[in-house]
Amino acid sequence: MKNKIFNKLLWLLIIPVMIFISSCDEKLDLKPKQSIDASTALTTPENIQATLVGAYLQARDADIFGSTFNEYSELLAATVDMRFLGTYEQPREIINKEIAVTNSYIRDTWIAAYDLINMCNTLLDPEILAILDAQDATRVEGEAKFLRGWVLFEMTRLFGLPYEPGQTNDQLGVPIITTPTNDVNDAVNVARNTVEACYTQALSDLTDAKNNLPETNDVYATTYAASAVLARVYLQMSNFTNAATEANRVIESGYYSLTSTPLDEFNNNVATSEDIFALQNNVASNTAWLTVMYASLNGMGRGDYDIQQVFLDTFDPADLRATYQGAAEMDDSYTIANITEMYYYGVGTILNNGGINTSKWGDYYANIPLLRLAEMYLVRAEANFESTGPLVGPNTPTQDINVIRDRALAPAIVGTVTQDQIRQERYWELCWEGHRLHDLKRWQLDIDTGLPYDAGNLILPIPFREMEANELLVQNTWYVTK
Repeated sequence: MKNKIFNKLLWLLIIPVMIFISSCDEKLDLKPKQSIDASTALTTPENIQATLVGAYLQARDADIFGSTFNEYSELLAATVDMRFLGTYEQPREIINKEIAVTNSYIRDTWIAAYDLINMCNTLLDPEILAILDAQDATRVEGEAKFLRGWVLFEMTRLFGLPYEPGQTNDQLGVPIITTPTNDVNDAVNVARNTVEACYTQALSDLTDAKNNLPETNDVYATTYAASAVLARVYLQMSNFTNAATEANRVIESGYYSLTSTPLDEFNNNVATSEDIFALQNNVASNTAWLTVMYASLNGMGRGDYDIQQVFLDTFDPADLRATYQGAAEMDDSYTIANITEMYYYGVGTILNNGGINTSKWGDYYANIPLLRLAEMYLVRAEANFESTGPLVGPNTPTQDINVIRDRALAPAIVGTVTQDQIRQERYWELCWEGHRLHDLKRWQLDIDTGLPYDAGNLILPIPFREMEANELLVQNTWYVTK
């Protein structure tokens, strides 16, 4: 195929009908999907809905939302708080900030992201939407734009230099593609768009999704999920008024509430009260890689990502988000069902036991929460604090931060919260969920030993195979000079 943005000849529809397991660059590749001919795929409302389900399953792929979007952020931002102990070369390159253009994780992320975008583009074809009744067409359009806008945003901030508020942002992001590639004859080379153009497209998609999606939609995207992603995008842009407005819309909707404890939000097979949007896992269909890398339990995980005591020491001793289940409290037979604290002494028989592991990712078959209410309180607090305009919502930034601290049994902040306290609270609450690199970049803070936030090796290289196949692609500068 001439355009290697799409690594393979795509059919229009990918339906989850079987699970097969194969080896893929040392990474367990679980892909519950099978291709069928386009001529029979999108002729009925039922098949269109099946295609939409396939898009959600593609979003769950370990190479994008299911794992590596999380891993890239945490590994590139890692300093003394987390170590990589594993044998895989791909994440070692990432944590060392010495990524090869042939890194297979990066290659597969590019492929998986544009596979998802292509599926969304197919669903957004006016002829396809016309098959549905008006209400369903509006919803399907909203869901497709939700997924397309979100993955474009994530790809832009991973492959492009940081968005700079008040600047032209003509630094290169990723290609924007809004029409489907159905077969090899449709493939064309596409250049990278600017970061500004990518953010504009993501905002357009997500705003349309917000306006088209319902308030409730089973386990799928809702209008509030779209607002939650919009809050992230606006915060990354330092557009504080809009970030606070979108976060406030979610908080004040009344649909969500914090779980009783921080740990209750994770390792669940059903939606929690805090979930705004979660990837659905079960025994028959799952993406397990976060647990593979972060966990060290009986039959679950390698323990490759080792949390350091120096990080736990930053919390107040009463804070539930740093409680530790030590070696004396553990048994080699323990699974996540036996874990009662946020961190635990790693056990099990695979590789790196004996370290400190987070309990957030402890079950291959549990859902993966990607948007949760606690983040919205943190967004509203920070955005209101940084904004020069009137407060959005009923709480002050101090009150919003104390909502999060109260749930964690951490002492309340007395007086007016500071910028440093807001930023630290965000790290404590959202650690190991894929936020850290992007937070440090928008705060324009150095990473590691004086590595500036806009350093060229803090973004990913355009994969070698894409550069070879598409003469319009331009490589990120740091990787050209290496």
